[in-house]
Amino acid sequence: MTIRLETRRLVLRPFTAADAEAVQDYVSLWEVARMTTRIAHPYPQGGSAEWIAGHATMRENGTEYSFAVTLKENGAVIGGASLRRSEPGNLELGYVLTPAYWGQGLATEAAQALVVYGFEKLGAEALNSGHFADNPASGRVLEKAGFRANGIARHWSEARQVFVDANRFLLTRESWQQARQQTHAGAAS
Repeated sequence: MTIRLETRRLVLRPFTAADAEAVQDYVSLWEVARMTTRIAHPYPQGGSAEWIAGHATMRENGTEYSFAVTLKENGAVIGGASLRRSEPGNLELGYVLTPAYWGQGLATEAAQALVVYGFEKLGAEALNSGHFADNPASGRVLEKAGFRANGIARHWSEARQVFVDANRFLLTRESWQQARQQTHAGAAS
């Protein structure tokens, strides 16, 4: 069964081998790689195909669920989003979009879809995420997806080859359910 998550403008689906070139294009960009912990710069040629080839195994053993972020209108791959198991009951949410699609609310749509998937389908008790301090737009994405600031940490940036201050965020199942109940109660009145 193929997992397919839909938002108003996006479809999130498992990556396929055919997506490797599009992924290679956006992860090779400095402005993308520098805002992540795990993307090297320069990105190795063929690295995206190798990365995609490992997804089925990670999904089967429950360690990571990666999705191609595609435009609903034409199927173009514009980024990726994932939930990675950090410890039992906890998943880390991550996302990346090609710069041409920054600032349009698409990362928020993708993050919100993964929040629902993480709690409803994967049974997470908590989701965590973060962003480098010099990327405040990513913090706004997390806030719109329901996350709350949860401290500061130092994370290694593979692209920058240094430790970088990162703002950490948390969303618990309880706070997510409360927010959903308030939204539904407000819609009903």
